[in-house]
Amino acid sequence: MTSEDELNPWAEIVGPCYTAASIARVLGWTEAEVTSAGDSLRLLALETDEGGTLYPSFQLHGGHVVDGLTEVLRVLSTGTNGRWTWAQWLNTALPEANPPRNIEALRAGLLEQVLVEARHDAWSWSS
Repeated sequence: MTSEDELNPWAEIVGPCYTAASIARVLGWTEAEVTSAGDSLRLLALETDEGGTLYPSFQLHGGHVVDGLTEVLRVLSTGTNGRWTWAQWLNTALPEANPPRNIEALRAGLLEQVLVEARHDAWSWSS
């Protein structure tokens, strides 16, 4: 296997992603609305090294954006502008946490709990 054939580790961390066209179809939005939502942190948009934009599928649940995502992204942005870092923070399983992923806690309606963790981590990133 060559280095070009190896899977990018971010693919495992972030999981499946949509393009602007595909997430627009799922949400019933236009591609312009998707782009605007990424710019305003209503969606998590990830820029690739190749200049494309991907939208992690974990931010959707039942065909809708997970409630509270915007608030969490705004808090995380106070600590770092690294959107790939935000994706990792949202989707990495934490061994002691219940639910194990922050995005799962959001889906479960635990917005305040997630915001507390987001504020703490954003503060530590900015220090």
